[in-house]
Amino acid sequence: MTMPTMQEALKLFEQTLKQRCEQSSRFEFGIAKNFRIHSAMVAVCAEMIASRLPEIDGQKAYIMGLFHDYGKLTYDYERSDKFHGLEGYKALNKLGYDELARICLTHTFYEQELNIKEYASYNPSEMRKCRKLIQEVPFDDYDRLIQLCDRLSIGVNYNLKERMKYLQNAYKIPTVQLKKKYREALKLKSYFDAKCGCDIYKLLGVN
Repeated sequence: MTMPTMQEALKLFEQTLKQRCEQSSRFEFGIAKNFRIHSAMVAVCAEMIASRLPEIDGQKAYIMGLFHDYGKLTYDYERSDKFHGLEGYKALNKLGYDELARICLTHTFYEQELNIKEYASYNPSEMRKCRKLIQEVPFDDYDRLIQLCDRLSIGVNYNLKERMKYLQNAYKIPTVQLKKKYREALKLKSYFDAKCGCDIYKLLGVN
């Protein structure tokens, strides 16, 4: 299992973001700022929670958080039906960073027995590929941590409920499925509340 150093990770992130902006003015002026904010917020959230968990390396958690959406920098995802998690998985595996590749794939899914019907906004063929891959990789606490932090980050704040509203608007998720996702997110929060010995909302300064 391989990971870049912090210096290598930051350099790669900035280089790829710059290339993406050079390829698309629409991305540069309409998406890049929010992409950077979300990636950074997930990274900081992961590191802060990791600070209470001796078994989780904070620097590693930060890098994983920063790269969880890396696939969105590798192609024009707004005009393609490819799944960004799978694209990030493939791109980072090519670079030899298999642990980061894994997070690109796992951060979207709570369950390894993936129900494709619950991800109707994505290409079914892409989801079948994801299902096969994630069945071969048991989730660990790094996977769960980035899943939680991704669902906490909304703009420059952290809030599960507001993030769920954003996902519903962005991906047209049916209300029944959204409620399930919210319950799953709360379970993840409870899991890390217990491991941290505190309410992580207080740790993160959530009102």
